[in-house]
Amino acid sequence: MEIINKTSKLVKPATPTPSNLRNYNVSFFDEQMPNINVPLILYYSTSQNDVHVNIFNHLETSLAKTLTDFYPLAGRYVRDGSFIDCSDQGALYVQATANFQLSEFIGLAWDLKFSMLRDLLPCEIGEAGEVDDPMLFIKVTTFECGGFAIGMCSSHKISDMSTMCTFIINWATRSQASSNNALELENCYPIFTVPRDFPKRELNDLSPRLPRTSVVANTPARIFLFKGNAISKLREKIIFEDNEGRRPSKVQLVVALLWKTFVGIDKANNNGQSKASFVSQGVNLRDKAVPKLPDNLCGNFVSVAVAQTDTCEADDIDLQGFYMILHDSLKKYDTNYATALSSGEYDVLIKPFLEYSQNIMNSDVNFYAVTSWCKFSFNKADFGWGKPVWRSTGQFAAQNFVVMMDDQEGDGIEAWVHFDEKRMRQLEQDPDIKAYAIYTPSQ
Repeated sequence: MEIINKTSKLVKPATPTPSNLRNYNVSFFDEQMPNINVPLILYYSTSQNDVHVNIFNHLETSLAKTLTDFYPLAGRYVRDGSFIDCSDQGALYVQATANFQLSEFIGLAWDLKFSMLRDLLPCEIGEAGEVDDPMLFIKVTTFECGGFAIGMCSSHKISDMSTMCTFIINWATRSQASSNNALELENCYPIFTVPRDFPKRELNDLSPRLPRTSVVANTPARIFLFKGNAISKLREKIIFEDNEGRRPSKVQLVVALLWKTFVGIDKANNNGQSKASFVSQGVNLRDKAVPKLPDNLCGNFVSVAVAQTDTCEADDIDLQGFYMILHDSLKKYDTNYATALSSGEYDVLIKPFLEYSQNIMNSDVNFYAVTSWCKFSFNKADFGWGKPVWRSTGQFAAQNFVVMMDDQEGDGIEAWVHFDEKRMRQLEQDPDIKAYAIYTPSQ
């Protein structure tokens, strides 16, 4: 099974960016983000008989139109000035072909899939932001059956997943034959007002540094699939209902279970002694602002919620306890952080990022980072050939990191866990993981 790159080019906006938009300043929230390429791959199943256009040319044409709206993604980051030079340098666009069918790839064991993900992505998953680095990389790979995959890597310095979803839906809508209707694009035009409302503060870079290339051999990753029925069983173990009668979310349930397991593994590897344990979760602030802000507000508008257990209490916490700690760490965003967003209290807004940066490199604690891509609209992105039959990310050059994605049915979760090999094997053997998750064990 082989994937061969055919051509590579820079795709520029279909309409030149006006001179008054050439310098795009990053925002306060952009300043806090690591300058890395974030990977996402969407897989589409179609037959040769259903493809009546050249997919490469068709997607390139609609991409150029979308970049007119998302002009910062066609620019280059100027680190010294903390702004994007929007001179239409272009997004990198790679065309590739695979000598196998999409169904063959999807049917592979997890480990074999992982070994091929790099070939479906247009660039390494490492640190970005050098003067010549594109802000957006795209790779379209066609399969023998007529299906195709769209691999994307976007710079986290100016885009979060909500931003990328707006970009993807805009691109997909323009790719459809009926996309000339302006109403179809109404909710996927970008709103670039975050730098104006939350201007950069010229602060020291607090984000963790990563290598320029992903060290895949040293950062094993594995998918743990929690089906909807397993999550329902987990929910029965939690006695909780908020003031509005809502039950625990599937994301919080899975994070609580994983955190409980991580703490047990860390204790076993530390001669039976517990350390303080931290879990950070990404928080989409569009839902936390008062009033709520639209999904097509673009740029980074996220923060982190850091939950922790003390050394002395970790041994006595059950699943319910871990869930409540996570819930309480998020609850503060409904109160004091929402107020800080309205009033621009930067000492409050910066606090979670300081807590994150101070603890992620602290060898005296165990620190885990979790990001959830559940319920994002890329699951529904239709470029004219239906919705994706699968979605994936890639292997990050990081450990103690988990990416959550909806499973194909929508009611379950794929947890992409990045661990060292020893702890990965321990995780696979944990009774709770065996009880609730489906996975392919290490060979």
